[in-house]
Amino acid sequence: MNYMSEAPQPVREFLVYHDTIKGQSKATVDSYFIDLRTFTRYLMIARNRVPRDTALEDVDIRGADLEFYRSVTLAEVYDFLAYLSRDRELTASSRARMIICIKGFYKYLTVKTKQIPENPVQDLDTPKIKKALPHYLTLEESQRLLQAVEGKNKERDYAILCLFLNCGLRISEMVGLNLTAVRQDSLLIHG
Repeated sequence: MNYMSEAPQPVREFLVYHDTIKGQSKATVDSYFIDLRTFTRYLMIARNRVPRDTALEDVDIRGADLEFYRSVTLAEVYDFLAYLSRDRELTASSRARMIICIKGFYKYLTVKTKQIPENPVQDLDTPKIKKALPHYLTLEESQRLLQAVEGKNKERDYAILCLFLNCGLRISEMVGLNLTAVRQDSLLIHG
């Protein structure tokens, strides 16, 4: 994705910051660009910068300057979120991701670089996201999984699976384990 040629200057600077200073992955930076491009395209149509019947994908955002973003209101952001929910049928979690991106963009403009004096999205709430209960393996599924372990590291892999199944460890907790975590008949887990 080539945000360097498509993105307006404020967006490009934000993306470069996340790419070079924050060291975020290309996929993360690309998703920030897609979210901010969608937001900017919507605003350009809503503000009559392009004809109302222009398809969102056809809106060129390179003309959006710092004043364009400075003048954004919370009401416009709410209208954008309603559009995402109603017309694009995005889920609450997708809208929440976009809100996080937009809030990060405005935090960058107000706090990090002090390019604009006020953050119009400071009080913006994210949609409530229903948390799904984790899916657990049945006893039979767990036994089949353990029986399927083979290969040159069979004992190690079997031990890892036993810890996952019996202790409910996260991957990061498992990776953080070493011999000093074993204390008599207990295991010290940092998570």
